[in-house]
Amino acid sequence: MGLAGLTISPSYAANETEIYIVQGVPGKDLDVAIDGESVADKVKTAEVKGPFKVKPGSRMVTFSENGSTVLENTFSIKEGSKADIVAHLPESPTGDPLVTVYKYDSVEVPKGKARLVVSHVAAVPPADILVNGQVLFANIANGESLELVVPVATYKVSIVPSGDEKTVLLGPVNLTVEGGKINRVYAVGDPDKGTMNVAVNVIAAGTSGSEQPSEVNTGTGGQAVGDGPSLAVNLAR
Repeated sequence: MGLAGLTISPSYAANETEIYIVQGVPGKDLDVAIDGESVADKVKTAEVKGPFKVKPGSRMVTFSENGSTVLENTFSIKEGSKADIVAHLPESPTGDPLVTVYKYDSVEVPKGKARLVVSHVAAVPPADILVNGQVLFANIANGESLELVVPVATYKVSIVPSGDEKTVLLGPVNLTVEGGKINRVYAVGDPDKGTMNVAVNVIAAGTSGSEQPSEVNTGTGGQAVGDGPSLAVNLAR
């Protein structure tokens, strides 16, 4: 399975307020509008569009299909910040689609390293994420996100139900992380319908002089397994 929706921003300037659109609803080609103004048409599942420059403050994003609104969300964003606006299924595949907003500010990444952010936005109960065969993110619920700093390399990423490494919901997929950048990975779709996929958004970031991972950030939920230094060492193997 290939990685879909790769987008690279040319800069990460602090004075730019930007959003990206991530289409994670399977089986739909969605039109997208920001504050009522069309910005993208027929966005396919796992595609990423942007960046779109917006004014700081309250913004509204609308997803529609054939002229009918599928879902919309109002969110706030501060000056110089960025956000991924993700349309996706809830934990239950029979539920209505959701919009989840992932905000992030300018960060630095150590030289020779990359920041990997994995978000669970699929129609799957809490899940574990395996990287190179080991559980690095445990018990992540729909809408939650975790991140860590890793060496630049290609990793095999899989998603399994929490505590069940034999039942593979997605993968393994090969993910090559880009150094000095934020590599944001979204698991989307419904495994029961064979629509699981990943959307990837790669964003340039500033680099620091350190050659070693400087932190492991546990993000918005779930658990990162192990401590920071051992995570980076294990990933390099």
